[in-house]
Amino acid sequence: MDTWGPLGETFLSLTTLQHPAGPAVFGGWRQRVRQAQQLITHPAAALFQGGFVDLFTVTGPAASWEEGLEALRNAGSDLMRQEFAGARELREHYTKRSDRWAGLAWGDPAHDRGDREALVDFLDGYYRVAVAPYWSGMRARLQQEQAGRARVYAEQGVEAMLAGLPPGFRWRSPILEIGRGATVYEFHLGGRGLVLVPSVFYQSRPTVFFSPDGQEPAVLFVPALRTTGDAAGVLTTTQNGTLKELEALLGRTRARALDAIGQVPCTTSQLAQRLNVSLASASEHATVLRRAGLITTIRHGSAVHHSVTPLGTGLLNGMSPAP
Repeated sequence: MDTWGPLGETFLSLTTLQHPAGPAVFGGWRQRVRQAQQLITHPAAALFQGGFVDLFTVTGPAASWEEGLEALRNAGSDLMRQEFAGARELREHYTKRSDRWAGLAWGDPAHDRGDREALVDFLDGYYRVAVAPYWSGMRARLQQEQAGRARVYAEQGVEAMLAGLPPGFRWRSPILEIGRGATVYEFHLGGRGLVLVPSVFYQSRPTVFFSPDGQEPAVLFVPALRTTGDAAGVLTTTQNGTLKELEALLGRTRARALDAIGQVPCTTSQLAQRLNVSLASASEHATVLRRAGLITTIRHGSAVHHSVTPLGTGLLNGMSPAP
């Protein structure tokens, strides 16, 4: 079982945000995001209405936001074209509409580099409003889901792991049934394999996703949030209480540095910009956080990239680390 990273969750969250009658579990998150609607309004948002576009199968998984955006920038034009063509067919099939699709009326991100960059810019702004403030909690929940199912798989085998999937999935060896009632589907993988991916924002009908070229393993998203209590523990920010407590523990700037890295992994210069401090000061704060085991640092060429550790995530979520 894998996770798709912040870009995949951002794609899925756009569908959830625009669903007219989506699950109540996202009610509070929807309200907060829509209050900032003026910051994220763009005609490209219509691409994700209805869940017909599966750009996550084009970009693949990406551990960091920057890595995901780079994958989108560099995605092959033919793959993008195939994905949009398939999305048009799905839209026509499910809505019985063949009129011009607003999702692509604004431009051609498959072939026009300017339109591709406009899509990237829109997603970047939207992510910082709708996903980044919650990413540390989301990542902790996804890692928990991933680790739990991996443990069942290691100790009891694949059948026990599949038998524990949420409603909408039913394991009847050797067949995994997906759907409910009369809408149960049968998919033949043809040797491509199946990747189970826990997701915070995927809440649509259970579906198997295939890459446009049909070469990659099929993807099956498994909802990681099932109740409003789950959402309350994940789709909240550190601003209400926890961050103030961290400021008392770590100091104001250092707590803000941990929070900034927890929201979006970044380089030292990016951290300096977010904190409005000098590069030397940002480097010093990152060093202290790394020595405390709250972040990890990896060098890429001349730049270093910081990301939060499970211990740091626990502190940001207001949880005591396990002994």
